[in-house]
Amino acid sequence: MLPCTHEKAVELARAFAPRILFDTNEPFFPTHVGITVFPYSGRSPSCDHFVHLKGDAEYAIEYAIWWDWDIQHLYELEHIWVYVNSAGDVARVEASAHGRMRRMQTSDGELPLQNGRVTLYSEPGKHAFFADHAEVEPRKPGLVACCGTLAGKMDVLIQPRFKEALADIKPYDHWLARQFMVSKSFTPSFDFDQAFDLAGIDMCSWPDLAQRIPKRIFAALEDLRANHRGLKAVFLDSGDTLIDEGSEVKFGELVLEAQTIPGTDVLMQGLKERGVLVALVADGLVESFDRVHGALGLTKHFHVRSISEAVGSEKPLRQMFDAAAEMLGLRQEDYDDIIMVGNNLSRDISGANALGMKTAFIPWAPRRSKEPANELEIPDYTIEGPADLLAIIDSYS
Repeated sequence: MLPCTHEKAVELARAFAPRILFDTNEPFFPTHVGITVFPYSGRSPSCDHFVHLKGDAEYAIEYAIWWDWDIQHLYELEHIWVYVNSAGDVARVEASAHGRMRRMQTSDGELPLQNGRVTLYSEPGKHAFFADHAEVEPRKPGLVACCGTLAGKMDVLIQPRFKEALADIKPYDHWLARQFMVSKSFTPSFDFDQAFDLAGIDMCSWPDLAQRIPKRIFAALEDLRANHRGLKAVFLDSGDTLIDEGSEVKFGELVLEAQTIPGTDVLMQGLKERGVLVALVADGLVESFDRVHGALGLTKHFHVRSISEAVGSEKPLRQMFDAAAEMLGLRQEDYDDIIMVGNNLSRDISGANALGMKTAFIPWAPRRSKEPANELEIPDYTIEGPADLLAIIDSYS
């Protein structure tokens, strides 16, 4: 008799719960399982898979297995399906591997059972399932890269199922997740000697788990936010900070073309290599920046752009700085860990200082005053050119 209550379904799921073998150095383990019992064939409620009760399978149990972390992205959801025959024995096992659903059989064609329990191998860091240690062998080079140099490359995972619930995820959230995953990078041993019993963790219905997932994601991000210390973003002006205003070719107020000042390319590449969040905070027309920055290859380096025409304000008014922070996902309590870089003491430096940001002044061009008119115009740093900012950034690490 199949269970008619959720409690009975959980009891059944615990009785057949698989064991998962993890790498010795694995840093992430499942925290929750969403279960669905199939008394007849049907589509999975949690992924794109059809459960076929064919052959001697009397029913199937779906285990939607939740990790808060994969080594390359925030959260992981993988699946195992255990098919049970009328005698109460395991008849078939299926499991997921990066979106592909596969029948689990050992290299000699047997069910993946150890002491009567379904037992599967989990990829180091990535968590796809395999029935046999030998299946992992050809994947070793890729897994070493994923767990090492490629750790954190996929940020916060935004799957279609949760896209609406995660609509408020911002660049800073992705950045925090990436930094955490990089901190957890490791070298797999490929010795799968950590046995994890799914029967020992929180089991609930899939609808219940689906409701919890967005909350867990935002809770994880809040925890990272609360514990992060150090530089959070760099705000950059453009004219005589990155672009030589003396080289500008204009049509009225529209800048058609211009050249960079010395050190701009070094700065932008250095910011990219360091994984720094970068915002453009500049006065002017959106089309001017589209044209000039686009032609010079600078646009791709900005995570967000706060441009006066679009914001409806100009520096030193706070709206320009607030707009950049909001787009990045930064809050007012983060302002002390933002550096504003510019060439204009009365606009760039004064405006950012008034909000409690750090400031760096570039007195590169002869077109602006180099003497502060008041305390708000006194920068925290004065640098000769854009590339000199990198040493200041490195001092934060």
